[in-house]
Amino acid sequence: MPLSAHAAGEPELHVLIDVSGSMKKTDPENLREPALRLLGDLVPEESRVRLDLFGNRITSVLPASEATPETKRAMRQAAARVRSDEPFTDIPAALDAANGDWGEKTTRNVILLSDGKVDISPDEAVNDRATTRLQEEVIPALIDADVQVHTVALSEAADQAILTEIAERTGGLALSARSNEDLQRVFLALFEATAPRTGVPLVENRFRVDDSISELTLVVFRADDADPTRIQIPDGGEIDFETAGALADWRWDDSAGRDLITVRNPPAGSWRILAAEDPDNRALVITDLKLAMPGLPSRVFPGEAVDGSLVLTNRGEPIVEPRLTNDIEAQVTAHDPQDAVIETLELNDIGADPDVMGGDSRYDFRLRLDGDTGIYTLEGRASGPTFERVIRKKIALARLLPFEARVVRPHLAARDGDAAEATHEPAAQLIIEQDVALLDPRASRLVARIECATGEPTGIEAPLDGASNRVELPSTLASDCRVVGEITGTTEDGREVSLPLDESIPAPVSPASEPAKAPAEEASDNEAPRNDSDGNPLMAALLGLGGLALLALLGFTWRALARRRRGQLIEAARN
Repeated sequence: MPLSAHAAGEPELHVLIDVSGSMKKTDPENLREPALRLLGDLVPEESRVRLDLFGNRITSVLPASEATPETKRAMRQAAARVRSDEPFTDIPAALDAANGDWGEKTTRNVILLSDGKVDISPDEAVNDRATTRLQEEVIPALIDADVQVHTVALSEAADQAILTEIAERTGGLALSARSNEDLQRVFLALFEATAPRTGVPLVENRFRVDDSISELTLVVFRADDADPTRIQIPDGGEIDFETAGALADWRWDDSAGRDLITVRNPPAGSWRILAAEDPDNRALVITDLKLAMPGLPSRVFPGEAVDGSLVLTNRGEPIVEPRLTNDIEAQVTAHDPQDAVIETLELNDIGADPDVMGGDSRYDFRLRLDGDTGIYTLEGRASGPTFERVIRKKIALARLLPFEARVVRPHLAARDGDAAEATHEPAAQLIIEQDVALLDPRASRLVARIECATGEPTGIEAPLDGASNRVELPSTLASDCRVVGEITGTTEDGREVSLPLDESIPAPVSPASEPAKAPAEEASDNEAPRNDSDGNPLMAALLGLGGLALLALLGFTWRALARRRRGQLIEAARN
């Protein structure tokens, strides 16, 4: 599947943190600070990062830079500058500022964390105009620049509708955090959506470090009443927060309900996390032997075909030698929002299904996510005799498809015609209403077939160049037929999609199949309704006078209510 101009490059993150005064209530413990430290530690060195604080003004904390160890250290230190002291929340200006200074050929992402809404003035009319500018100017500019915006709502008071609109229209994730622990997990999810990093598999909190790993980062979530986390190293010794402080190669951050542990030059062998298991625990590595899952979108539609691949590299070069690839096992597993496995595919690089081309270092796959709305996880794994690698990608499943489809078919014959003599069966029509705010109608197309209980399938193709489209189906169809196929198109953010279509074709309806009307009902079709006043002048006069009196009463009542309402408005204005 072709990708947008910046979809295949290294990741770039521009982070916007709300520092308006309402954060004192929403985030009294300033958990934005450890969340930023988490992001600073996890972001891969091949990426670029930028950090801005915003309220009623924009404060540049870290300019867009390559995520070198020095930059990541600066990001962790900059987290201490997060505050809660500005009177307004100018989301449009923050997004305008973030949409710039991009690197060349990078995958562009903005992370917007806020507890509020578009709030730049005490005057709601001013705020409404700013919201309109956001919708009509700012978001289209982000789309034109191939930027995905991922939003995090930190409060029930946040304008969830506008934050969701920003994310959905740009192809990003719309998340919310309602607790301390939520925010740390949300930032982990955002990291895995925007800049996933190579890791090693965790099985019952055990993992293996090989000789090619130069740095290990562990993320361990713990309950409030849990014992302190300990790490068992290959020689059998145990390290905790206290002992790590005396070791030059260890750094341990135990804030905000999670442990963030970084070890330089970790010894090879078997390691174990001595703590409760958690599906969000991670063991991430810096290594010459990396696994990537490039080009995947952050948001897909129900049933959409998701084409992806695992790519294994050594010192930046793809591994293609048969003597190496023959011993590599690879698979991809899809997890639903509750972390249940919904599908596992065994992969290969020899051109066998689902691989597209053998020997190109790409282990291709195709998946369709269809279930509850939420955040799904694709987990890719590759292993050989001396190594194991894992990578995770978060993908949001949209609520609905960007189109609605149905098949309609008229009656076989008009009521006034001779149904017994009718020989022509009117054609059924497939009606497709597409959301042109999400799909570009210039690129949408139907590619399908008609499948019936008997007979061969019949192929149909048609452009879908409007919001409402009608496709005429063959006039003669057998019973029990369906239209099955795909609608292909391009989303507003430039991503090509292939969406499923499966609609039944109703049987033709003839007049004979309609229920018979009761005699009184049939008479009503041919006769005008009888009025009891017909032929009785006195009754007609009385009814006429009564109608005039009723109209006069209604008019008097309406004028009285109007005068009362006007008086209330005047009184309110005076006060």
